[in-house]
Amino acid sequence: MKVALITRAIHPLHGRGGLERHTGALKRYLERAGCDVRVFTQPPHQELSEPRDETYTFTSSRMLPWPRRPGFVVLERNTNYLIWSVRAARELIGSFEPDIVQADGGAGFGYARLGAGKHAPLVLHPHGMEEFKTTALKRAAYFPLRNAIRYAAARAARVIAPDHSMQEEVQKLLGVEPEKIAVIPNAIDIEEIDRRSDGEVSVLDLEARDTVLLSVGRLEANKGFVDLAKALGAIRKEMPEHWKWVLVGEGSERATIERVVNKCGIAPKTFLVGSVSDEQLHALYKRANLFVHPTRYEGSSIVTLEAMAHSKPVIATRVGGIPDKVLDGVSGILVEPGDVDALARTLVAAITESEMLAEWGHEGRRIVEQEFSWSKRVHELLELYAELRREDGGMTVAD
Repeated sequence: MKVALITRAIHPLHGRGGLERHTGALKRYLERAGCDVRVFTQPPHQELSEPRDETYTFTSSRMLPWPRRPGFVVLERNTNYLIWSVRAARELIGSFEPDIVQADGGAGFGYARLGAGKHAPLVLHPHGMEEFKTTALKRAAYFPLRNAIRYAAARAARVIAPDHSMQEEVQKLLGVEPEKIAVIPNAIDIEEIDRRSDGEVSVLDLEARDTVLLSVGRLEANKGFVDLAKALGAIRKEMPEHWKWVLVGEGSERATIERVVNKCGIAPKTFLVGSVSDEQLHALYKRANLFVHPTRYEGSSIVTLEAMAHSKPVIATRVGGIPDKVLDGVSGILVEPGDVDALARTLVAAITESEMLAEWGHEGRRIVEQEFSWSKRVHELLELYAELRREDGGMTVAD
């Protein structure tokens, strides 16, 4: 089966975010299943460039020369990103004849305009839909992008809900009929994680006696790291003497987080390590005692799955697809987003009742193995593709 993937970013060419790692693993596992996969994406970041092969087609996204600064992200996404999606779709239609096209969010806009209904069926994966969940001002600013995603969803043969708890969100935010929604939860590559779990942390000094709280994500307002800093500041005198909060990631809110950390009196305990290699990221997961994900809104949350794959207990917020993974009182604890007091109380209880942490971690690993591994997920995707090919008059996977 020939599969075209349209995505703005894919690991290892464009970094290590949740979208990038998801699309990278999707490509690998479809190829392992015997599919001929072609990726239509933006040119790789120069500092992250990998050897190229014929399975990648790069289309430039720099049509309008907006500065590469945080204040211009909305303009970039509303203009260059959507123009790029049309150019990528033209490249696809002119160079490849896939049986299925799968696109991520706004990346599907171009193919929906040029190819859906005329060429191979479109499967749209909207991921976190952050454009629909942000502040009222940003939602208004993202009007063109939100409309483009809805346009793609309306013309897709199927729209993926990346978790059961997000099915209603997909229907409501994208205006998709229930029968067009396929619930296929995001997954992680457990085999790769296990292969990378032997390293030791070298990006900072951690003592054996330290209780390490780990958070991973883009340093943006919606990720809730300011909430976590305030919670830790409120309970710093109730915490054990030797603890550290390690925050992995970069973003526009770094200076704000640093300012709050200093104001709350936890600067000596806090380490913002920026972006790290895959090896160091997994070494940090391995070393952590507790994973804390205080996000205000979220999609499926790949980082939560990665922490659970490392048998780490999780404290997270009850948003997006997280409740499908972090079972309250089973593999961790859930709190309401933005509730700093509840987050603080939960952290104290979890750390002072540490005998529960190992049990939650083991249960988290079991959940990931049974429900969120790529080896399981790729078969569900292939079944969906086969169904769409039958509807489209094509052959099945077996053919």
